[in-house]
Amino acid sequence: MESATDIRHSTFDIRRVGCVSYLNSKPLIFGIEDQVHLDVPSALARSLRAGELDCALVPIVEYLEHPHYQILPAICIASRGPVRSVYLAYRGPLSGLKTAFLDPSSRTSSLLLEVILSEFFGLKVEYRDPMKTEAGPGDARLLIGDPALLQRARLLQSGWNLLDLGEAWAESTGLPFVYACWLVREGLNAMPYLEKLTRARDEGLQHLDDIIRAERRFSEKMVRSYFKDAVCYDLGAEEIRGILEFQRLLKKHGWIAKESELKLAA
Repeated sequence: MESATDIRHSTFDIRRVGCVSYLNSKPLIFGIEDQVHLDVPSALARSLRAGELDCALVPIVEYLEHPHYQILPAICIASRGPVRSVYLAYRGPLSGLKTAFLDPSSRTSSLLLEVILSEFFGLKVEYRDPMKTEAGPGDARLLIGDPALLQRARLLQSGWNLLDLGEAWAESTGLPFVYACWLVREGLNAMPYLEKLTRARDEGLQHLDDIIRAERRFSEKMVRSYFKDAVCYDLGAEEIRGILEFQRLLKKHGWIAKESELKLAA
């Protein structure tokens, strides 16, 4: 890891910015896609923590567990209802759920599932890592990101039930859920990152039709609806309230040590 002096004197380098490699991030890195480091959320969080990246779009739990980062204001990945790309696939009644296999690529989504099932549905569920234990054909499983979007229709056609975590959160709290924010390491000047990434987000939203038409894995209708109705990119007052409520519930259930104020870069 770099020393505090190294960090303080390091300069802005777009190559040391990391972003998730999912469809929902494309409007946030429009025009800089080939310059930033792309990876799954959990890997980005580890790289940021290790000092291998200076700024990254990472799951919000990374900040709640390590609140020494700076959060870039105004930008996030959030939902205000059904998100479609984060859900639990299960068979039979939800009340009969005994085991759920988590997705190790996002700790935020895994903890969100645990909060929803325990706090809102009163369920005691055994959670397992699919990398260590093989999931059976009837076991519930958490799916996130592009794999969730790709498998959604097939699962529904095959008789699976889907618990959309964004929808369950919004119905229970009346708040948006923030999945990821841009975090900048402590000691760095956050302004160059804020300027560059705000400009990329604004350009991405202005060129959303181009992003939609360029996508080849999903139908244009699905991608357009996903961007229009499922995900949002503004970190506003309600989104901040949603983060704080998630933090409160994580603390209540012992998943984080303490609550703290959000440190927005200024």
